[in-house]
Amino acid sequence: MKQKKEYDPVIMGKAISHMALRVVVSGYLAYLAWKVLTEALNGGSPIPDWGAWLIFLAFVAAAAYFCVYSWRQYKKALKSSEISDSEESNSLSEAQEKDDEDN
Repeated sequence: MKQKKEYDPVIMGKAISHMALRVVVSGYLAYLAWKVLTEALNGGSPIPDWGAWLIFLAFVAAAAYFCVYSWRQYKKALKSSEISDSEESNSLSEAQEKDDEDN
């Protein structure tokens, strides 16, 4: 039977918060892309239509890349926060030694 993986809560918390912040940044880049395009197509900007489309595509590509980067960094942090069996047994033996010293 496959055991459930355990993760270090501190590293896991940092990984989740970094991922959330990166997703917000990606969303903001997508929002900026949309605003530039809609303003230019509505005539509220001196940017020509082809320029607005180029800016839109560049911002959307940056947002997509940043999402992929965020996911890869999250997976990397998740892997580094795994608690292996040897680390777990070391922490248990240290706890038992401390209890023996207290008695």
